Amino acid sequence: MSTWATDFDELENILGVEANVKITLGPGMLGMAKAFTADDEEAQAVLAGLNDLSIKVYELTDAVNTADISDWMSATVSALARNGVEEIVKVVEGDERVSIMARVDGMTLSDLSIMVFESGDEFVFIQMDGDIDIANLKSLTSNFDVDLDGLTLNL
Repeated sequence: MSTWATDFDELENILGVEANVKITLGPGMLGMAKAFTADDEEAQAVLAGLNDLSIKVYELTDAVNTADISDWMSATVSALARNGVEEIVKVVEGDERVSIMARVDGMTLSDLSIMVFESGDEFVFIQMDGDIDIANLKSLTSNFDVDLDGLTLNL
């Protein structure tokens, strides 16, 4: 996942905690996941194009500075944009921030990244290397409590 040269030490300093959930699935583990979900067409469609998947979840307190997180997310989006990754969804609603970034090629997304911050609750950072059909994005994001209903993708 070379596109994601992200400094997680800096993020963890801002958040004041380490990730309490860390999931990293490379090609071997994704192959096993595909085998275990053979009867689930939706899961198969999402997993089909993935090479690597990383999920980090940080449980937060109210002490986390929302402005610091917003600044970090903006800097991360800018760094990814310099590498050809587009921010296709951005939501700022009160103390909640959502950013979805990807390389866009027609109806296919690659190098997908999802950041979700809810003050006093959690910060979720999901990174996916591989290709994802845009038709599968809604089902994928709903599994991570990201609601895309009513949003327009910047494609």
